[in-house]
Amino acid sequence: MPLGKKILLILILICFQNILFANDFNSLKGEKIFNEFKINNKMKLPMSGEWEVIDKHSEHVVAGIKVEGVTFAMMENNIPIKFFEIGRATGLSKWQAYLTSIIEAAIFNSKEGGCRKRQHYNYLNVYKRGNAHNCLIITILDVQRELNPSDYDPDRVFSLGIRKWTEKNEINLPKIYLQYESSFFSMSVRDEWYVMLYAETPKSFANYKPKFTSRDTTEFHPDKMENFPEAKKIMEKWTKKSARIHKDFEIFLNAKKSQKLDLSDYIVSKEKKKQKKVKFPNDNITEELIKLNELYKSGVLTKEEFKKAKKRVLNN
Repeated sequence: MPLGKKILLILILICFQNILFANDFNSLKGEKIFNEFKINNKMKLPMSGEWEVIDKHSEHVVAGIKVEGVTFAMMENNIPIKFFEIGRATGLSKWQAYLTSIIEAAIFNSKEGGCRKRQHYNYLNVYKRGNAHNCLIITILDVQRELNPSDYDPDRVFSLGIRKWTEKNEINLPKIYLQYESSFFSMSVRDEWYVMLYAETPKSFANYKPKFTSRDTTEFHPDKMENFPEAKKIMEKWTKKSARIHKDFEIFLNAKKSQKLDLSDYIVSKEKKKQKKVKFPNDNITEELIKLNELYKSGVLTKEEFKKAKKRVLNN
C-alpha cells in the first residue's frame, strides 16, 4: 500500500474507531455552548443545557481530506454527568472509491462494537444501501473497560488521553453511562462522514444508582433486565430519548427520507400528539339527562332550573 494511503487509513481509523476515548484530553479548552451545536446556519443540532469543550482536534490528512472532532462535557461537582461528541471526515469525494471501503470496514467489521448485532447492545437500527449507511446504537458505556483495556489490546493507546485528563484535573469519573451513538455517511447527501455519541449517567438521567457497574454484569444488560424492572423501565425511557436525539441528528445532516430510520415505535408523531381524546357521557350521566329533560317537559322544572341542573350533571 502507498505510504499516503496507509497514513490516511491509520488517521481515519484512529479518529473514529472509538471517538469518546480516542481524543487527546491533556487540557481543558474552556469554551462553552448553550442549548445548540452549530456548524453553520443550516446545520444546527439542539443540545439542551450548558456544555464545556474539553477537547477538539483537527487533522488535514491528504488531498483535501480533513478529520476533526469536538468533545463536550456537562459537569456537576467536578463529575462529567453527560458527554456529547461529534466528529467528521470531510472532502471524501476525491478518494471516494477507496474511502467508502475503509468506512464500511470501520463501521461494519470492527473488532468490537460497530453497526452489527452485539449481545450487549440494547438496541440497534441500521439503514444500509450501497455505500450509504445510517446507524443507531443504544448500549452501556463501561468506563473502566474503555479506560483500562488489556495491555496487549492496541486500543489501549486511545484511552491514554482521558486517563491523563482525569488524573490531572482530579475528575471523579462515574463507572457507567447510558450511551447513544450513531454514524451517517451518504455521498448523495454530502461528501462527509459523521459520527456522534451522547452519554449520560443513570443518576443524572433517572436518579438511579446502578447496582452493578461493568458492561456484562450491569442490570442494564439486555440479558439481565428482566430481573431488574426499574432498570428495564429506565432503558426503555433512554431508548425513547435516544430516538429523539437521532431524529435531530438526521435533520442536522439533511438525510433523505429513504435514508432515515423508522423509529415510530419510540417517537410519538406530532399528529398523534395533537389528537385529543373525546370524552363521551357515561350511561349514568345519559340517564340523568333524560330524566331532567322529562321533568322539564312535564313542567316540574322551569327552564332556568333545567339549565342549572343540566350544567351540574355535565360538570360532575
